[in-house]
Amino acid sequence: MAAERFIARSKVMRALAEQIQRFARADSNVLIAGETGAGKNAVARELHLRGKRAKHPFVVVDCPSLSASLIDSELFGHERGAFTDAVTARAGRFELARAGTVYLDAVSELPLEAQSKLLRIVEEKRVERLGGNLSVAVEARVVASGAADIEDAVSEGRFRRDLFHRLRVLPLVVPPLRDRKDDVLPLARYFMARAAAAGKRTPPAFGRDATAALRDYAWPGNVRELRHVVEVACQTATATVMLTDLPDEVLAAPVLADTAPARQPTLDDVERRYVAATLRAVHGNQTEAAARLGISRKALWEKRKRYGMD
Repeated sequence: MAAERFIARSKVMRALAEQIQRFARADSNVLIAGETGAGKNAVARELHLRGKRAKHPFVVVDCPSLSASLIDSELFGHERGAFTDAVTARAGRFELARAGTVYLDAVSELPLEAQSKLLRIVEEKRVERLGGNLSVAVEARVVASGAADIEDAVSEGRFRRDLFHRLRVLPLVVPPLRDRKDDVLPLARYFMARAAAAGKRTPPAFGRDATAALRDYAWPGNVRELRHVVEVACQTATATVMLTDLPDEVLAAPVLADTAPARQPTLDDVERRYVAATLRAVHGNQTEAAARLGISRKALWEKRKRYGMD
């Protein structure tokens, strides 16, 4: 999948962009904290692309996928014959990055034993391949991302305090999407353009009601959830994304959201989305939709006409 674009229209994201610009010029380690799906990967790539290392490799280490048996080989590399399946020599991630950036994605999910091995690399700035005796200097900059509650993990002993401080020389915090409503539509349009290009079609525009629904939703899954919703809408919409192209949880946002949306929805907004969700639930069956709504087919027809659902 193509790298997620860094989009900053909201005030908080513009402030983050300024921080990134400053930190990109430095060589110190960076720890990016934030909720799952908030866009930490995009921030890490932006740090790399804006700095002097941009022409060098950006090597991603997916920390949750590293088992205890693989971490040594993945991080350090190995020489031929170092273990049973080592039929050829292989450079580790830090060695592959050369003078670029090593991005430790979801570092807070590493088991404690693996954290100890990572700490040794970060402190000594050298790696030695398994089965080898040559120590290689680590030139790459280390950028890591962790969960929003990584400091709680440190306090509870689930993440090493010494490693936390080694990684968090320069801290960045990515705000959740619910706190940056002005980014929702630009991100949605970007994801729509990308999804439409993959399907070799013209990207559908977002209708007024669909736009309002997207802005009002709290996005518990953050940018990742928005991308999924838009990709599905790209498959179902024609020229315009309508309310019926959005999932139930988005349409129900004004009623079910735990926090009040930035733009208080009107009664018309609530009814429009409820009618749309009901129609989709019954696959457009007018009789069944009217029955579920407790109104006549004529009343349903009038509401569909009023709300532009014909």
